[in-house]
Formats: sequence, C-alpha cells, structure tokens
Amino acid sequence: MNVRIAAVSLASAALVAVGATAAVAAPAPAPSITLKANHTTVKLGDVVTFTGKSAGVKEGSKVTLQVKSGATWKSLPVTAKVNHSAYKLTDKFQKKGVQVLRVKDGATVSKAVSVTVR
Repeated sequence: MNVRIAAVSLASAALVAVGATAAVAAPAPAPSITLKANHTTVKLGDVVTFTGKSAGVKEGSKVTLQVKSGATWKSLPVTAKVNHSAYKLTDKFQKKGVQVLRVKDGATVSKAVSVTVR
C-alpha cells in the first residue's frame, strides 16, 4: 500500500510541475513599426503623408522619419508621437530622385518605403 501511495504522490508531483511550466507566460514579441506612404510618386515640393502602426512600442513614444543617404540613415526633422498604436507624419520633398525612407523609435525600425520625386 505504501508503494502505491508513493507512486501516486510522485505522479501527482510530476503533473503539477508540468502544469506549472506550461503556465509560465511566453516572452513578449519584439516591438515593431509599419510604414506606408500615401503616394509613391510625387512632384518636387509635394507633401507626402506617412502613416503606420506599432506593436510593443510605448504610447507617446516619438517616431522619427529617416532617409537613406548612401549606406547610412539620416534622421529628418520630422517626428510624430505614437497614439493608440498608430502615428501620422508628413514631409515635403525638395530633392528629385528616389528617396528611401523608414521610421525609427529607439532600436525599432520599420521596413523601408520608396518615394520617387520628379
């Protein structure tokens, strides 16, 4: 009888341990930001509106628009605050050519979008 009690106790302890392990929360996903431009081709001097959504980015955080210059990214003086996991900002292009842009919040960056300025 004692062996039977010991076996049941051991099996119960094992089930509790497995259940406790399964109940541990998974780590939060990495923060992310999306970016969309309302126009992908514009005339010189036209305004482009950029919008996006964020996940895991703190409300009120400031996203900064960046443009690719050679192999580096340069921050533009264009920012917006994240509100309800979304943001909206605008920029006027004064240089012709293909402009490659992204937004950044700390170490979190969006995928790049291209705007052709004619």
